[in-house]
Amino acid sequence: MKGFGNNGKTNKKAIEKKTNSWQKDKLISKALSLHSKGKIKEALEIYNFLIKNKIYDPIVFNNLGSIYSQLKQFDKAILLFDESIKKFPNSLEAYPNLANVLVIKGKSDIAKKILKRAIELNPNYIRPYSNLAGIYIGEGNLKKAELFLRKSADINSKDINSLVNLGCVLKDLGKPKEAEKFLKNALEINPMSEIAITNLGAVLNDLEKIDEGEQFLKKALTINPTSPMALNNLGNILTKKNNNKDAELCYRKAIKLKSNFSLAYNNLGSLLSKQGDLIEAEKFTEKAIIYDPKFELAYVNLGSIKIDLDKLSEAEELFLSAIEINKNYNYAFRNLFMLYEKTNNITKLKNKIESLNENKNFVNEILMFKARISFREKDFVKAKNLIDQVNNEWIKNIDHATNLLYWSFRAFIEEKVKNYDEAYKCFEKSQLNLKYEDFNPKIFQNYIHTYRKNLDNKNFMVKNNTSNKNNFSPVFLIGFPRSGTTLLDTILRSHPEIDVIEEKPLINSVENVIKSRFKYSLDELHKLNMNDLDFLRKYYLEILRNSCDNKNTKILIDKFPFQTVCLPLINLLFPNSKIIFTHRNPYDTVLSCFQQSFEPNNAMSNFRSIDSASEIYDLTMNMWIDYKTKLEINFITSKYEDLIDDFDTHISRILDFLNVKWDEKIKNYRDTAYRRKKINTPSSSQVVQPLYKSSIDKWKNYEKYFKNSNQFLEKWLNYFNY
Repeated sequence: MKGFGNNGKTNKKAIEKKTNSWQKDKLISKALSLHSKGKIKEALEIYNFLIKNKIYDPIVFNNLGSIYSQLKQFDKAILLFDESIKKFPNSLEAYPNLANVLVIKGKSDIAKKILKRAIELNPNYIRPYSNLAGIYIGEGNLKKAELFLRKSADINSKDINSLVNLGCVLKDLGKPKEAEKFLKNALEINPMSEIAITNLGAVLNDLEKIDEGEQFLKKALTINPTSPMALNNLGNILTKKNNNKDAELCYRKAIKLKSNFSLAYNNLGSLLSKQGDLIEAEKFTEKAIIYDPKFELAYVNLGSIKIDLDKLSEAEELFLSAIEINKNYNYAFRNLFMLYEKTNNITKLKNKIESLNENKNFVNEILMFKARISFREKDFVKAKNLIDQVNNEWIKNIDHATNLLYWSFRAFIEEKVKNYDEAYKCFEKSQLNLKYEDFNPKIFQNYIHTYRKNLDNKNFMVKNNTSNKNNFSPVFLIGFPRSGTTLLDTILRSHPEIDVIEEKPLINSVENVIKSRFKYSLDELHKLNMNDLDFLRKYYLEILRNSCDNKNTKILIDKFPFQTVCLPLINLLFPNSKIIFTHRNPYDTVLSCFQQSFEPNNAMSNFRSIDSASEIYDLTMNMWIDYKTKLEINFITSKYEDLIDDFDTHISRILDFLNVKWDEKIKNYRDTAYRRKKINTPSSSQVVQPLYKSSIDKWKNYEKYFKNSNQFLEKWLNYFNY
């Protein structure tokens, strides 16, 4: 009987245990159902009831912790996930959940340890690998992220999230071919994966598979027409295809769909900057930073825009801000170095480089700019020694702009140590700017011929001879690029009664008005009536005044060398204007044009070789002869070599022409150059130096490269008495 009684008690306990288990499962099931339906409050009550009554289960801890995390009650969430791990150490779901909350709380190092513990418990559990990769991505350690994502993909080659994330990381690591492979693997699993298609489109853009990338992104937009990222990536491809109008539309749509989409703001800013709309570019790039204060690329892009807007101190601060965000951000350092070098702030450049001497991430940048400093200080042997130490692999893999700058720096150094053939090869490489693909030298040549047609039109000649003379006319400083215009500009602006507007396309703005408002081409200037001409004069003078620093100055000089070809329009608008025409040995002029890294446009695309530069020189000089012969131009010529040989006599002659008296301040033109900070020509480092003769007859060191150009240049050598 006793045994029977004991068996009865045991059965009773078993029944109670079974009942409690059944009630527990029922409550958990109900809570899960409520949770999945979004009834958080009701689910929360059941989970808390279970824990209060010591009915423990890893699902309860995890789900309750997830709710508190969702409600941003992170400390409560941490306690619950931590308790789950203590009570159920082999229930792995809590580990990545706890790690996620710790990352939010800024405790990434602890989160990493917890995730690695989960991997030790089960090396085939995939979530910790993905979470670790996410942490390393956030820290900018993409190589570590790649390692964990590869392990995740190895564990489950069908896990689409791992494949897509690995593809994205590989793209950012500059491994687009591998990225393409993993993203296409993801699409084999799910051909309609919008995120995989969208990112594959971006990768194909990097691989220059533009048309294929465009098709993928259009497919992504058929799946989800309101995908901001697909629109942004399509905008990038359309930008590369020079379809700027549709690219801008894509970026603006992306921003409309996602008002805080910093990436699209930045890309739109870059596009607008490329189109010359700097004010709008500035506005949108600033928004990119507002919405993502850690977006270092946007800081650098905005800094570049500020430079174009002559806001140099702001540009410097933006580059420094990008560096503060990422102390190993080479791109920001290179832009900062270039700013200091371009603005002749060599002391700041030296100090910044000195502060980085121990940083192994910048070895090649430091060598490159130290070489440039030594070049500027005329220690050419040291410059050569430093530039020779730059790593060849770094040169191949560095961004395009820095690669071009390296070859330009090296070319001038090789020239100074008399390695002329090596220098020539380097200059050729410095001309391989990919932006030139957007421009055509023939367009500028046709532009010149279009202007020339006016001289053969009798109606134009009659109108030109009867054009109204106005009370105020600017002076135009013209000639040919690299013929001494920047030096003369800097000297003349040192006079207190003279201000110079340097290389701003004011006449081009007038041309645009003629085309858009009056619907005339540039060979139809005779069709402009007197009212039209009055309107254009006022328009030009307004933008001229707005562009100058000293609006009360006696003489305003519009300096733009290639405005030589615009003389029919200039003479029609301002028949009593004074023209200063500069010239220099044609061979030296052409060589110097070839040696410079101009900002690409249709005109500058003629300077990528000595032969093409010689041809456009010949065409421009022919136009000058025609214009000065057939138009009534009040001009004086300025020969660069005469200026170097006899400064006082030469400048006195020009000042007499301008009806201003000699002022001793013009002899301090180097101080003027330093105060200007930014000089919008490649001569920025030269005009701060004393006058030198080393640039005269420099072309003879490269004489063999002119064998095809003599036909264009020899006659001008004779014409200008060289």
